[in-house]
Amino acid sequence: MKPLQGKIAVVTGASRGAGRGIAFELGSAGATVYVTGRSVKGATTDNRPETIEETAAGVTIRGGKGIAVRCDHTEDKDVRNLFEQIEREQGRIDILVNSVFGGSESSLPSGEGRLFWQRPQEHWDAMMVAGPQAYLLTTRYAAPLMIQHRIGLIVNVTFFMKDRAAGNLYYDLAMNAINRMTMGMAKELKEFNVSAVAVCPGWMRTERVIDSGYGPEDGTTETTAYVGRAVAALASDSRVSNISGDAVMVADLARKYGFTDEDGSQPLPFEG
Repeated sequence: MKPLQGKIAVVTGASRGAGRGIAFELGSAGATVYVTGRSVKGATTDNRPETIEETAAGVTIRGGKGIAVRCDHTEDKDVRNLFEQIEREQGRIDILVNSVFGGSESSLPSGEGRLFWQRPQEHWDAMMVAGPQAYLLTTRYAAPLMIQHRIGLIVNVTFFMKDRAAGNLYYDLAMNAINRMTMGMAKELKEFNVSAVAVCPGWMRTERVIDSGYGPEDGTTETTAYVGRAVAALASDSRVSNISGDAVMVADLARKYGFTDEDGSQPLPFEG
């Protein structure tokens, strides 16, 4: 029997990138995965070809059950409808993975430079609204379905660099808002046996990164399967509450749980 057989998961922002890699690995572990995002067949976002239907099909091919549901996680009505559907169909949710992020879309204006005063307001809005705000909105609707069964895991995909700013100021603030949010969620959910963990991948070979010319031969990137295997390992760990509230590197989880990237390697944490 697969370790997550019978578990109900939601992976947001799963049309591409980390979300797709996570959904695939949860499917490989046997989970039923609700794959959400705005990119659907015939109406994708940001001029990208990937869709949530493709991701859901990939989950099913790998041994899980993929269910695609269009959802804009910045819109209250969309998120409410998503979890009402899950409650009708499943009655519960065991795993929530928040991985939406609006700060990398090519449709954003470029601004006048890399410094914070040279960046347009749209960069702040994209990173904070389609980032920590969307994470919080989604978790507000997911938490009651976990609390009533007194079990659950919330994974917030994020990034941090100890004692250093992570990228530009807006990005650093968005990621640290997620990290701090995870700590607060863990504290308030502890009595209900629900855990929250912030998971930090390295430099992933997402579809956008590959299109920019980076491949495995450069030696500094990792596949999205690596973060997916980290999430699957956490979801399979009966003692995950021991790290609830923490922000943990995928590379550290690889050593702890013994999983590897697709090529059998264990990429080290990204140092910038």
